[in-house]
Amino acid sequence: MCTSEKKMAEDKVIPVKVALRIRPQSTKETREGCQTALELVENEPQVLISNSNKCWTYDYAYDGETEQIQIYSESVKPILEKIFKGFNVTVLAYGQTGSGKTYTMGTAYNSTQDVELEGVIPRVVRDIFKHIEDNSSTEFLVKASFIELYNEQLFDLLSKKPRREETIVDIREDVKGIKIPGLTELPVSSLESTMNVIEKASSGRVTAATAMNLTSSRSHAIFTLCVESRPTSGGGCPTMSKFHMVDLAGSERQNKTKAKGVRLKEGININMGLLALGNVISALGDESKSGGANQHIPYRDSKLTRLLQDSLGGNSHTLMIACVSPADSNIDETISTLRYADRARKIKNKPIANKESGELGRLRGQVQQLQLQLLQCQGVSNANTNSEEFQIMKEHVERLEAENSQLTSALQSALEDSAHMSEKLLLSEQAQETLRIKLSELSAQTEDALKGFGDMPFDKKELVNKLRSKVESVMDQQKLSEKTMLEHDMSRFNPSRNVSLNESGGVGDEAREGTEDGEAGEGGADEEGDEDAT
Repeated sequence: MCTSEKKMAEDKVIPVKVALRIRPQSTKETREGCQTALELVENEPQVLISNSNKCWTYDYAYDGETEQIQIYSESVKPILEKIFKGFNVTVLAYGQTGSGKTYTMGTAYNSTQDVELEGVIPRVVRDIFKHIEDNSSTEFLVKASFIELYNEQLFDLLSKKPRREETIVDIREDVKGIKIPGLTELPVSSLESTMNVIEKASSGRVTAATAMNLTSSRSHAIFTLCVESRPTSGGGCPTMSKFHMVDLAGSERQNKTKAKGVRLKEGININMGLLALGNVISALGDESKSGGANQHIPYRDSKLTRLLQDSLGGNSHTLMIACVSPADSNIDETISTLRYADRARKIKNKPIANKESGELGRLRGQVQQLQLQLLQCQGVSNANTNSEEFQIMKEHVERLEAENSQLTSALQSALEDSAHMSEKLLLSEQAQETLRIKLSELSAQTEDALKGFGDMPFDKKELVNKLRSKVESVMDQQKLSEKTMLEHDMSRFNPSRNVSLNESGGVGDEAREGTEDGEAGEGGADEEGDEDAT
């Protein structure tokens, strides 16, 4: 059952969903006499630029009067349910600095805050633990992590180390995807404990005042909840999913933020990361190249794009909330954000349920049964412990362990042999190339020697001709060896071609003989040149 569900999930391609949120005009914008430059089409998720023919359509669109609960209920809650089915989920907020991203996400949570003003993160946490409370037949484990990307350095906000420099972590990648070794993951069991963790971690995030925002986030922040579930009755598959909530730092222009010194450097790093993210979104959203075998996605251009690699074009249900200002003074940044979000909507993700396969679950259950039986056997008398059934079971376990050890050793040996052969092949190719160059030089020198000695004794001319013939013979052998190596390389891609080991060995002997003759010929040429010079 689990295997078939996983197969069906693999066949689904889900586009990234985009919600547009237009914040109300700020007091500063109103005081400066700014006009509203955006209009929403009634009953449609579409936005227009006033006094122009530019418009964009998204999955959701909200004006400045929309409350937090409506945005959450309509756009976030539907994909929240996916994590209980084993899917990864990402919600990220993008926009210009001061456009309301942190307010929308609820990253700067405070326990004294009005419930109506809570952002995405507190509401997600509340609904997750409500679901856990309503499903007592399933065992859940929830772990929280919180990281900050500041000036291209990754900081663990939940680390208990006293110095900030000691909380730096780094990204690693393996066959399963992106990993962050040493990242703190705290088990949480309730809404209160989780929000306490968020509130404490948020206080360590870097913020500063600019001309556009008194509490501008100077870093990107990613809060992750890892939810593991296991049915206690044994009637379903264990799942493990991750919910990433991303609050991106806002793009900014120095002539508006008036940033200097450290603030300016922060703004440059923020814009560089967002530029790399824009390049990834453009590459993934390019329909003319989408799915191409040679399509290059520049995830490695920034740590931000590497962290979001699964969320954009990978294994995740993703929602982007694009936050914009309605003021005409910010129209350039607003249009940039609208185009950014429009490209993101063309990205196709391929989410896969993270469920254990039926075979893996069966083996895990068998191991648990064996462990239980071993514990039962340890609790009985020595006579029962030495029973025939226990001895058979013990021998079976020992046999499996020995077989596993042998297979592991064989695999390690094969990997070492493969690495050694690859190195040997590289050295052989280098030697072949060196020999070819030397033979070409020797042939040219021989021809020059023949031209320089027009009238020479017959015996010496015959000796030079023999030398030239020998050089040509060695060069022919070299070309034959190169041709054989090329055919051998091509045979890897042509299964129907069968090159025997005996033929390969014969050619190898000839090549070696040619190499020895080449060395002798080169030495002979040097000696002959010395005689003529004398």
